Amino acid sequence: MNLRTTVLSRARRSSTGARRPALLVGAAAAGALTLGVLTAAGEPATAGAEAATEPVSVAQQLGITADTPAALEAATVAPLQELAASRSARDAEQQQAALAQLAAEQAEHDRRAAEEAARIAAEEAARAEAARVAQAEEAARRAAAAPRAAAAAPAAPKGSYQSYALQKLGGDSQQFSCLEKLWGKESGWNPNAQNPTSTAYGIPQFLNSTWASTGIAKTSDGYRQIDAGLIYIANRFGTPCGAWSHSQAKGWY
Repeated sequence: MNLRTTVLSRARRSSTGARRPALLVGAAAAGALTLGVLTAAGEPATAGAEAATEPVSVAQQLGITADTPAALEAATVAPLQELAASRSARDAEQQQAALAQLAAEQAEHDRRAAEEAARIAAEEAARAEAARVAQAEEAARRAAAAPRAAAAAPAAPKGSYQSYALQKLGGDSQQFSCLEKLWGKESGWNPNAQNPTSTAYGIPQFLNSTWASTGIAKTSDGYRQIDAGLIYIANRFGTPCGAWSHSQAKGWY
């Protein structure tokens, strides 16, 4: 063997020795993930067993030595790499599933919110339409009632107060004669007559308390005063002649 052959042979051994530790380190790093599993798979330590006196490397735990062929090293590392890749893929799938679930929940939330908003808007629109229809119906009712009310309103009384009173008595001249004397004595048929010493007022000379009993408020309208006076006489005395007789006997009615 010449010098050149010797140098080349040593160089090849040196290169092989350099690659082998690198592979061993790679195998050890990849195997670190499952070291606990591999060590746990062994026989359990018995009680009282003595602790190892020498440290054991990961490569030794995997059975990889300096004499282990490169093909065996690759066969040992490949399952670990596949396990790591499988775990990464599973994590990615779980993350994608979680994101999909969140997206589905958000979509459902948005759908329900949209339905609720649409329901509220529909109810408000229905209430507004109902109010509009009610207002329109009320306006139409009032418009229709106005002409009827105007037509039904009685014509304002005309003529003298005495003529109006006779008409209210149904043309009964006897009762009107008594009434004419009674109110002629009380007020002279003056609708503005006011007793200076009391609240007696108007044609029938009613006190404030007497007006309330007739259902007609105190008024300066002579015709309404006659209406109130006839109501009072009918309730208290029955007829104007009955009231006139009481006035002659008592001085008041």
